[in-house]
Amino acid sequence: MSEIVIQRVERDVILPLRGQVLSSEEARVGAFPGDMATETRHWAALLDGEVVGCVSVMNLRGWALRGMAVAPEQQGAGVGRALVEVVHAEVGAPMWCNAREDAVGFYARMGWTAVGPRFVIQHHGPHQRMTWG
Repeated sequence: MSEIVIQRVERDVILPLRGQVLSSEEARVGAFPGDMATETRHWAALLDGEVVGCVSVMNLRGWALRGMAVAPEQQGAGVGRALVEVVHAEVGAPMWCNAREDAVGFYARMGWTAVGPRFVIQHHGPHQRMTWG
């Protein structure tokens, strides 16, 4: 049985998965402003050398978790948890993110707290600001 490996990578390694999972048809880009800043960090979850999960952290008025994505066939298998645990260990608190509505429960189970009302990001649907630490 193969094991998921989490490692730091360059942004271009994760763009295909990020674009596939997170972008709508109207905005299938996958790249974010701040992706290439010197303090921004990117991680990939690899299964047999294939990227099956990704996350980025950048300094946007504090540490922001961005672009968290897990391949549909790996969702619920612990990939997201492993990625967030690495981010928690390597970056530390405090941190914030804009979680998609369907991911709020996941972040809550990881110790994140919902802050303020839910809001809509055009082409990406309802979101909730979450904080950790």
